[in-house]
Amino acid sequence: MRKKWVPYNKSYELTEQLKSMYNVSEMFARTLINRGLDDIDKVNRFLKADISDLYDSFLLTDMENAVDRILMAIEENEKICIYGDYDVDGITSTALCVNILRKLEADVMYYIPVRAEEGYGLNSEAIDYIAEQGVNLIITVDCGIRSVDVVEKVNEKGMNIIITDHHECGDILPDACAVVNPHRNDSGYPFKELAGVGVAFKLMQGITESIGYRELLYDVIDIAAIGTIADVVPLLDENRIIVKNGLEKLMSTENIGLKALIDTCDLADKQISSYNIAFIIAPRINAAGRLADAGRCVELLITDDEALAYEIAKELEVENKERQRIEAEILEQAIAKVNEDKDFANSRVLILDELNWHPGVIGIVASRIVEQFSKPAVLIGRDMEVGKGSGRSMSGFNLYEAMNRCSELFEKFGGHEMAAGLTIKSNKIDAFRKKINEIADEMLQGKELLPEILVDYKLEPTDINLQVAKQLKELEPFGMGNPNPNFVCRNMQVIDKKQVGANNKHLSLNLYDGNNNVKAIAFNMGNLYNVLSSSRKIDIICCMDINQWNDNETVQLVIKDIKINKN
Repeated sequence: MRKKWVPYNKSYELTEQLKSMYNVSEMFARTLINRGLDDIDKVNRFLKADISDLYDSFLLTDMENAVDRILMAIEENEKICIYGDYDVDGITSTALCVNILRKLEADVMYYIPVRAEEGYGLNSEAIDYIAEQGVNLIITVDCGIRSVDVVEKVNEKGMNIIITDHHECGDILPDACAVVNPHRNDSGYPFKELAGVGVAFKLMQGITESIGYRELLYDVIDIAAIGTIADVVPLLDENRIIVKNGLEKLMSTENIGLKALIDTCDLADKQISSYNIAFIIAPRINAAGRLADAGRCVELLITDDEALAYEIAKELEVENKERQRIEAEILEQAIAKVNEDKDFANSRVLILDELNWHPGVIGIVASRIVEQFSKPAVLIGRDMEVGKGSGRSMSGFNLYEAMNRCSELFEKFGGHEMAAGLTIKSNKIDAFRKKINEIADEMLQGKELLPEILVDYKLEPTDINLQVAKQLKELEPFGMGNPNPNFVCRNMQVIDKKQVGANNKHLSLNLYDGNNNVKAIAFNMGNLYNVLSSSRKIDIICCMDINQWNDNETVQLVIKDIKINKN
């Protein structure tokens, strides 16, 4: 699969000052600048990532109203309901709030809608149920910003509601006691990119600071870190502070549910990274919301019962394996559809549908199809009447704009440039496939879509050493907005090669850079074994990693892409 190597396009005027102030290499300085850190204050804040550098939560519009109403509810012993979402962001937001409010002796319950039956966000039937429980105050987390009609029903039933959300606001805000969202048009909050759990964390910051119990905030920062990583928001500014401190807290967490989950994932006594959260812990929490009842995950994160915690953690392990099985099955079917139907070879956008594809996993599979075929893809699981779809795009193609131009075909749809969801009548899927490809031809005008790899710097042989690799660790945790730095290495000679892993899917290489031999691993590139020979030199894009074995540390390059050097 050809990929486009793209250097960052930044102003590097600050490079020499950073090198001098922090005693770092030019490579390290330029990598900082590539993360958008274009002044010394931003660099200091980034490298420190100190919890004391969190912004004043009362800078968020309506925060004072929200805090006052919640403190009144606690004082008056009113019943509070935390209303969340069924993904990791919503689950962690809910658990975080419940844990702190319980410590403040609030009368608090929670509600998570069932994905298959209720869908996303506030719904009328849920409000009926919550009212029957004697609730006086609803606090939404990670949802509610566009639920104008349902909020009106809440008011009619004599309950109050506080909306906390991080999604884009509509033209009209719900008529709530408070609407806390950094994306409000009238918000001057200095950081807009909080996850839903980040906004919930700020709400709890406001409450605990108002009554002199700020230390309670650190008790839930590990939960906040998991939701922030899982929601793939930029790990910069406040998100970086939450995640870096949360990962440290996770190593000695007192949360019984997290301990059980970490143990079940075989991560006990290990240094837990953002990678471990994104690819091991979060998928297990997500599996419940995708396939079953996400409320069990909230229970895991709020329980004081160790036996129950391990019971739920083991359930999540089973559900995650089932999610992986379903995902693999759908992926195999989707790939076969593309390969077997010649029409797809000329399609700019792949629209794939099948009876009873599970709506909870098709978004994940759509991402895999994009990776496999370098084309935007929408997967639709349908019955004979209606289909529900999830789409993923590539840089250079605005999927939401394209779908908006054929919106008359949908029952409903939503999303953004890189991802979207839809509901469509099954008999309109063929028309959708035809029209969106016509639109894509017009939008792209012959332009070829290629996956892009952003490159931080060119590594020279003298740069590939343990000292540099350890220095790069200071940039962790890595994630959206702060990716593991990518470097280009040119004229590397293949000294030795070996296929490794199940089905020989990976490639282990010993490379000579003109100075030293360097170990490298190329995941999912085992198929290149016969292409690479010691008589040819290669150019690679790689990350620099530290390999630990028997108390020995060595540099290892993690290869992202390979090109045969034509010189």
